[in-house]
Amino acid sequence: MRTQIVPRRSDNSIVTVSAVDWERLVLAACRAEHIRLTKPRRAIIAWIAGQQTLFSTEALATAVAALPEHVGRATAYRMVEQLRETGWLSPIRTERGSYAYARTLPGHHHHAICLRCGATLIIEGCAALETLYALLETHGFAVQSHFLELTGRCRRCRVADEGRASGA
Repeated sequence: MRTQIVPRRSDNSIVTVSAVDWERLVLAACRAEHIRLTKPRRAIIAWIAGQQTLFSTEALATAVAALPEHVGRATAYRMVEQLRETGWLSPIRTERGSYAYARTLPGHHHHAICLRCGATLIIEGCAALETLYALLETHGFAVQSHFLELTGRCRRCRVADEGRASGA
């Protein structure tokens, strides 16, 4: 699934991809790489596409085991690993220290992830890092590569948190 089918942009912009589009893109990438789209694999991809929050591999395996497609635990774990390796899923360290997954897109970009609901903003471009690169250069450090992942609370969760804090 290395085929790049997602248009890339070099500007610093937020990319949003609906669940339907994410599923369509993943299926197209599988077809392009001649990966057999068995009923269990399709069921896993569809289940992940439908998730609005971060999910664990265990939650996925439990959910798809009950589906009519008879998805085995090993198949679920292998598919998550394949989607992670090819950039369609991003592992996120949760506040509790465990790992969960968020849907993303292949290629170089950065993430801002809500730790409560799993909403993921995909940030294209690296211009925001130029100041950091310049600072590091003044200390003799030459950056060869980077990985940036920001975690926090999305607007919806912050509003909900504020509502609970005010006793509403």
